[in-house]
Amino acid sequence: MPRWNNSLKDNCIDVLDNMIKNIEPNTYNIIFNDVLSLGIKNNKKDIEAYVRNKLGIITKNSSHTKKYWTIRGWPDDKAYVKSKENKQKNCKSVYSKEFWLEKINPVTSKIYTIEEADVERNSRRPIRKEYWIAKGYKEEDAIRLAAETKVSNNKKGAKKSAESNIRRVASTRCIEYYTARGYSEEEAKNLVSKSQKYFSKEICIEKHGIEQGLKIWRARQIGWQETLNSKSDEEKARINRSKLTKGITVSAAEKEIIKEVKGADNNISIVSQLTLFVNNKKQYVYDIAVNKKIIEYNGDFWHCNPKKYSADYVNPRTKLKASEKWLLDQEKVKFAEDQGFEVLIIWESDFKKNKEEVLSKCIQYLTQ
Repeated sequence: MPRWNNSLKDNCIDVLDNMIKNIEPNTYNIIFNDVLSLGIKNNKKDIEAYVRNKLGIITKNSSHTKKYWTIRGWPDDKAYVKSKENKQKNCKSVYSKEFWLEKINPVTSKIYTIEEADVERNSRRPIRKEYWIAKGYKEEDAIRLAAETKVSNNKKGAKKSAESNIRRVASTRCIEYYTARGYSEEEAKNLVSKSQKYFSKEICIEKHGIEQGLKIWRARQIGWQETLNSKSDEEKARINRSKLTKGITVSAAEKEIIKEVKGADNNISIVSQLTLFVNNKKQYVYDIAVNKKIIEYNGDFWHCNPKKYSADYVNPRTKLKASEKWLLDQEKVKFAEDQGFEVLIIWESDFKKNKEEVLSKCIQYLTQ
C-alpha cells in the first residue's frame, strides 16, 4: 500500500512503535485510542507532536536513564530495571571490569589484567581506597577516607531508599528484583534463596573456571577485608558475633555453663564469644570469658578429640587432619595466654560424661 494511503491507525502505530518507542502498554493503549477518537490529522508529524505533548517529551532523553522510561508511563521500579538493562546491553561503564578488560594498558602495552582492571575502575570510586591513593594519600589514610565516604553516601541515600522501592528492585537479595523482571513470586523466592548461598571458592571455580574463579574469589576476600579493616574494633567484634546466626551457633553446653556460673554469682560479668584481634586481618573468638579467664568448649568432632581420633584422621567437614586442627587450637590458646589470659579447655565428651563435675569445675575456675 502506498505510504500516502496509510490509515490513521497504521500511522499511529508506526509513530508509537518506531518514533516514540518503548511506551508502557497501558499508556500505549490510552494514547492510541485518544489519537483515533480525537480526530488527530492523519499525518505522522501531527501524530508525533500530539504524542510528545501528551507524554511531556520535550527533550531527547537517553534510554539509559530512568526518566526516559517514566515519561513513557513506566512505574519507578520498572523504569529503573529497564534503564539498567538497556545500559548494560548497549554500553560498558568505566566502573566495570569488562570496560577495561577490552582495552590496552598504556603502561604495559598489553590488555588489562583483571587486577589492573580492578585498580582502574576503583580509582574512579571515592568509596574505594584506590581512588584516594591515586590522589596521593597513603594507604592507611586512603582506607579511612574511603570508609568515611561510604558511610556518608549511605546516610544520604538512606532516607531516599526508605521512601522508594528502587533499592529492593536493585538488589538480587530481594524478591522485588526478580518480580520486576517478570518472574513469579514463587520463582523470585527461589532465586533469592539461591543468590544468598554462601560465597565460596568452590562456587566461584564451578561458575568461572579455576583461574578466573580463584581471581574473583581472592578479589572478593580482599575487598571484604578492606571493608572490615576500616571499622572500629567494637564494630568488628559485633560483625563477628553476628556470624553466629549464620550457621555457627553457641552450643547448648556453653549456654548451660554460662547459666550455672550466673546462678553461682549473679554479679559476675560474662562475655560470650570474646573477640581478640591478632592484627587487622585476623582475630580469634573464644567461647566464654570472665575478666582474664577463658573457657573453650571443644566439640569432639570439630576439634578432633585426641582420645577419639588419631593424628592422621581427616575431618570430612573441615578437610583438616586432626594434627592440623590441634596445632590451630594450640596457636589460638597461646595467643590468648600471651595477652594475659588463662585458658581452660572443656571437651564435649567429658561434659556429657560428668556434667555436674565439669560445671562445678567451671564455676570454681571463673569465680575464684
